[in-house]
Amino acid sequence: MIAYLIKMLVCSAVLYGYYALALKNNPFHRWNRGYLLLATAISIFLPLLQFSFAGAATPAYTGPLVTVYAYMTKKVGQAGVSGMTSWIPPGIYTLIALLLISNMLRNWLFIKRLRNQGEQTSFNNYLLIRHPQVKSTFSFFGNIFWGEELTPDSEEGKQVLRHELAHVQGRHTADKLFLQLSCAVFWFNPFFHLFKRELAMVHEFLADKAVATENAPDDYARTLLQMTLQTKRMLLVNSFSQAPVKRRILMLFTHKANYALMKKIIIFPVMAVLGFFIGCQQDLDLQSPVKSGAALLNASRSSAATNSSEKVFTVVSDPPTFPGGEKELARFLSHNIRYPKTAQANNTTGTVFVKFVVNADGNISQVETVGKFIGDGLEDESMRVVNAMPKWIPGKQDGENVSVEFHLPIRYVLQ
Repeated sequence: MIAYLIKMLVCSAVLYGYYALALKNNPFHRWNRGYLLLATAISIFLPLLQFSFAGAATPAYTGPLVTVYAYMTKKVGQAGVSGMTSWIPPGIYTLIALLLISNMLRNWLFIKRLRNQGEQTSFNNYLLIRHPQVKSTFSFFGNIFWGEELTPDSEEGKQVLRHELAHVQGRHTADKLFLQLSCAVFWFNPFFHLFKRELAMVHEFLADKAVATENAPDDYARTLLQMTLQTKRMLLVNSFSQAPVKRRILMLFTHKANYALMKKIIIFPVMAVLGFFIGCQQDLDLQSPVKSGAALLNASRSSAATNSSEKVFTVVSDPPTFPGGEKELARFLSHNIRYPKTAQANNTTGTVFVKFVVNADGNISQVETVGKFIGDGLEDESMRVVNAMPKWIPGKQDGENVSVEFHLPIRYVLQ
């Protein structure tokens, strides 16, 4: 989970940095709107994906899955209480997320109450609602809540109405809900809050542009200044008095951008590099061996060391076998593996994958673990037992004994 959160922060930081350098305050508002929504979704889902840029690895021999059980005693259960502190950070995270989501629901219920109790006038594409509690005009999906500052028939009122209609027709409320929910769930990510702020401004740019096409930009800019109010507004709605108004007025008179095409298409190589980086990180996590101190306990097996120049096979005509076969291998591991007390105290479970080489003389060497690191002594105990195994019957290729790579999964379960 920590690795996912770090990668999500890296993705959102890179994508926002590109936006701030190349797209911000440029007049291609529809492109910017799509980019901000897509950047948020990519930051959430890209770290979940795993890419493989290398060729498929040759399969190595895998032994039977051995399950090691430990039974929870009263003493161990009490020791495990100390592990409860590990739930404090997730609990705080969840509590804050639930509070933010509940605030969204509270705002939605308030808007619903205004809609049900207000005076409604139905039109073709929207519903105009008047309510004494509505002080400033705003829109929410197909509803326009009209404030007390203007009448819809006045010149300024027509401009405000056209502005809110642009929000309704552009379905901007759905965008706001998506960003607001993302900020609630991933509240610790500062770049999501920046995405939300910029998307709100892009919505205003789009609505302002729709009004400016029907009215002189100078007249509409004057209306913007007159209607800018210091009012408390809900984050779920699109309000005409959104601040800062200075950027909106400047954007009314910005019609061209330098190197517009280059600023747009440069995102594709940025995304390719970002995806490659995240994919490589996943491969490193899954394929790099995890070594610990137990790997150094094999000093007594000096005769088992494999010459660095000796070839290690992954597929041979006659694979190596444990004396007595897989049943004896499973019995040996079950009788010799001891569930680490630290892992029992911390309720640590999981599957450890041990990779080792059966040398041409049957001895075991190059013992290490691969895959996700679990900790609390599970890797150390697994490698200790593998190092303690007796000689194997070596594998053969073309009638000659050879060194063969072998993988052994060991699963640790608490009951």
